[in-house]
Amino acid sequence: MASTSPLGWKLPRISRSIGYCAGVLALSLCAFSAVGAVWGLLRPELTGHAAKGGGYVLDTVDNVEFTSFITFTLITGAMAMVLALVTYVRAPRLHSAAMIYWLGVVALAATAAFYVLGGVTATHAPADPGEVVHFVPTFSPGVAWVVAPFLAMFSYWSALFINRETEEVAPR
Repeated sequence: MASTSPLGWKLPRISRSIGYCAGVLALSLCAFSAVGAVWGLLRPELTGHAAKGGGYVLDTVDNVEFTSFITFTLITGAMAMVLALVTYVRAPRLHSAAMIYWLGVVALAATAAFYVLGGVTATHAPADPGEVVHFVPTFSPGVAWVVAPFLAMFSYWSALFINRETEEVAPR
């Protein structure tokens, strides 16, 4: 059934399941982007002091790249699990293998948004390098790219497996 636009054009009606899947994508991108921007602001930074021969000597003993990596992995993984379980609870008519795959794609896209916004808010070159320099180094997520999609798909599958509907098994 087609609907009419304010200009009188006939528009095709979008199915409820496609609309819901698009909403999951949009909400996930917004949520992951916002949390990624905050994560970027809170990432640990390196501190360096000017050396005699030129250049800078880093005096941070913590491995800030690893801290960024592990927090990236934990935050995106936890958010992906929440995404999957909320989707499972809110859309019982859409329980299917297709939704598992869709959640994997959504979690991957949302993780990319998290990384990009986190990088934008965190990395900046020192404006006026003087005696002391503070900066946040970039890092490469590597295998962490697939953690959130895996956890989203696994969480949704687990919810499907644990909460199988009773009408599938005929009582005797």
